[in-house]
Parts: sequence; structure tokens; C-alpha cells
Amino acid sequence: MTRVAAFDVGGTRMKVGVVVDGVVERLEPRATSGLDGRAVVQMLAVTAGEIASDGGLDAVGVAVPGIVDDGRVVVLPGKLPGLVGLDIAGALAEEAQAPVLLVNDAIAAGVGEATAGAGVGHHRVVVMTIGTGIGVAVVEAGRPVGAGPWGGGLMGGHIPIAAPHEGPYDSNGGRGTIEALCAAERLMDAAHAAGCDAADVPALLARWSSGDEAARRAVAAYRTSLEQALVALAHAHTPSVIVVAGGPVSTSPGWLLDGMTEAVSRRLWQDQHCAVVPAALGDAAALVGLATLAVG
Repeated sequence: MTRVAAFDVGGTRMKVGVVVDGVVERLEPRATSGLDGRAVVQMLAVTAGEIASDGGLDAVGVAVPGIVDDGRVVVLPGKLPGLVGLDIAGALAEEAQAPVLLVNDAIAAGVGEATAGAGVGHHRVVVMTIGTGIGVAVVEAGRPVGAGPWGGGLMGGHIPIAAPHEGPYDSNGGRGTIEALCAAERLMDAAHAAGCDAADVPALLARWSSGDEAARRAVAAYRTSLEQALVALAHAHTPSVIVVAGGPVSTSPGWLLDGMTEAVSRRLWQDQHCAVVPAALGDAAALVGLATLAVG
């Protein structure tokens, strides 16, 4: 039996779970909004220690929204100030008395979906997560493709799919990239440009479902960018499946993904096949992936 404490750290909350032999027992999330890096590390260490005292741990896994190297975050644009450079793994290992794995959150979620979610049965899987930014992971045989802080395909959100001199910016200051054009905020931008005054994604979905013409135009415009992104990822990594996760998809996969496999496949190399499917694990994906990587 393996027992892993898993933490998925975000800018507003931290998801917490104990993963026993691949089964997630989710615990109460902790708020991180307004905390600096040292406070977040202290919260992680205390929580890991509490979990360890309740039965011991084989490992601790931590997912963070940044570039990770040697147990530390080395790049983290715009989130959790002061976290960069702190010895996160060392602080947790001392408190939990267990080895600690620190990885990028998209990589953790990607491994979770590939090994226990929508990617099961596929050798190479690309997972694209739509949120404030775009997370991408490329997983082969259950492990991220490529080693080191820049491995795993995690820079996939910065692949250019349009001209670089107009439109919104991505988190690296680039234009025309997958992240710039497909981040969740772009869906609401498309709604407003189409004359739909929906207040949020669920409201836009409701109007789309009712046949509202402005909502239909907005979703169609966003789907055009999403299709471009999926085609680029399919050509770059030649997976047999791309798993799409994140808030807009989790509300109802159909409105963004119905027909997307066919649309993408028409633009691939002859005899190349790539299914596009919604994620299956939700918030548990990163926790499962952390446990898989930490004890595998």
C-alpha cells in the first residue's frame, strides 16, 4: 500500500488530498488568496505534517503553476509573490519525513488524465487545460515526455497559431499564441464582441443551449481558435488523443468539443488520427498525477 499527500497549489486555493494506491481521498481545500510564498510554504509544511502524523507517508507531491527545478519554483509569472527560489521540497520533507516531488501543475494533471482518466489506453496523450492561461502536458507511457524544467511539453500554450502583432497577450507577453487566443477569458471576449451580454460562462452556455444567435456566434468564434490550437498540438506531438480540461469544458463538454475530433482530423496528415475528448477526473487529476509520479 502506498500513501501520498498531494497538493495542487493555485493562486486562490490549494486542493489537498491523500492518495492511497491511486484512490484519492480529498480533504478540505485551503485558501491561498492574498498569501505570499513563505506563507504558502508554511501552510504546505504544516498540512503535510498533519497528514503524516495520521498514518505516515510514502511521499509528498506538490503541483504549482510555474517552472520547477530541483524542488524550487524558478519562474512563476504573476502569482504567489515570493515563492520563486524557496526550497519548497526541503521544507516539506523535514516536516513530513518523506521524499517530496515538486512539479508543474499542468504536468501533474496531464499524468493523472493519461494514467487514470480520459487518456487511459493511449500510448501518447496531450492534455490541454483551459483556465486563466493554457496548461499543456505531453505524456507517453504514463510519464512526461522529456526531462528537466522545460520538459513535458509544458510550453505548448505558447505555440503561435496567428499573427504576433495584434490581439490579446499571453502570460509571457506574446500575441497570437494558443494561450493568448484560447484562455478562458477569450470565450467571454467573444461573447461581448458578438453582442451577447452574458455575465459568465454558465450564462453564455445557457444562452447557447437556448439557440441565442449572439451566443452561437461567440462560441463558434472561440471554437475556431480552439480548433487551430488542437491542430497545432496534434501536429507537434502526434498523440492518439488530446484531452481537454478546464472550466469552460467542465460546465458541458459538448458545446466546445462536439465534432472537434472530425474537424481536427480533417487537417492532419493522411492516416494520422487524433481523438479530442473531455477530461474525466476534474479537480482530482493533478492529485492522481502527483501520486503516480511520486511513487512510480
